[in-house]
Amino acid sequence: MKLTYSHASAKSMLNRRAFLTSAATTALVTTSLMGCALSPTTLPRLPGFPRAPESPSLANRTLSRIALTSCSDPTMDLSLFADVKAAKPDLVVMMGDNVYGSGSPTNPDLPSLKEAYGKLAASKPFRSLVASTPTEAVWDDHDYGINDGGGDFAYKQRAQSMFASFWNVPANSPIRQRPGIYRAFRTGQSGQVLQVILLDTRYFRDPLLPTDERNAPGKERYIPHSPSSNADVLGAAQWAFLEEELKKPADLRLIISSIQVIADGHGWERWGNFPRAQQRLFDLIAQTKAQGVVFASGDRHYGSIHQQTIGVAYPLTDLTASGINKGYRTAPGTDWVREPDTNRIGDGYGPINFGLIDVDWATRTLDLKLAGVGGTVTRAHRLAFSDLQP
Repeated sequence: MKLTYSHASAKSMLNRRAFLTSAATTALVTTSLMGCALSPTTLPRLPGFPRAPESPSLANRTLSRIALTSCSDPTMDLSLFADVKAAKPDLVVMMGDNVYGSGSPTNPDLPSLKEAYGKLAASKPFRSLVASTPTEAVWDDHDYGINDGGGDFAYKQRAQSMFASFWNVPANSPIRQRPGIYRAFRTGQSGQVLQVILLDTRYFRDPLLPTDERNAPGKERYIPHSPSSNADVLGAAQWAFLEEELKKPADLRLIISSIQVIADGHGWERWGNFPRAQQRLFDLIAQTKAQGVVFASGDRHYGSIHQQTIGVAYPLTDLTASGINKGYRTAPGTDWVREPDTNRIGDGYGPINFGLIDVDWATRTLDLKLAGVGGTVTRAHRLAFSDLQP
């Protein structure tokens, strides 16, 4: 998953999968790994569970600056959240690994996840940011409850209840009515409509394919499924949701994926491990004629910007912002990460960071940025609206 993380061997991965599929499950629904819900029920509430502060409403505002965060271990320094707040974003999106609570995946109560949420809830920089700025969140594996976990996680409903409780999800939200945390919204006045689509890359995801050559470049922990494989990321219900959302009118669309969408050179978690699903995503954007699509992701413990130009309707760009206190150790005197990749724009950025998307509605341009300590911009790439259309 991350360059700095220790992962299970192929044999232990298979043993873990046996536990996941055989343990007594508390799943919200009976769900296949393809995501077909059979008997939905309402999420249970968790009285007394730690909670984030209530966040201000967007109230259909036009947004000019969006901040992106990920990988914030609440046992470590969270002061970079103060720099996010100082950047004065109109919206903050926390893209997963917002806590690190995946230490007790075999316990139905997920106590390490509850403990991690409690520590984040007590963080002053976190509370100040969320209380003052409209904030949305998705999960990745460490706030899902199991490292590199997917749809076969036995206690995913418990994790979803925890997510909904911590983030003060209202009773009428789709998150409380169906499996998974995916949802979308649009905000802004005519000609300045931003659509934000928040994907769930965990709840329905099929198993990863363990590497056949551990730590080999490009095959560090996982290798891609065959292009003919039906191995999936989103599941049937979420694919239908995404198609419906992409057909809605918008001037700009920000699609949040906790794992990288475009990156292609590494053997950690990424959409490229599911090549048929990745191409289906690209094809769906083309088929729906959805203009203005930009991706944002986290997970990797370093920041980067990637762009796909082959097999797509128009250039698709992914801004990876990672993380708030999980950085990558670079060579002395440098800040760059040069992981093999065919579509990264410039060097990756290893120190702790957050992302910024600045939208200039007058000139119809947007700037994708990575900012470090003090809010200093370290990497940037400009896109024109005119380039983001079929």
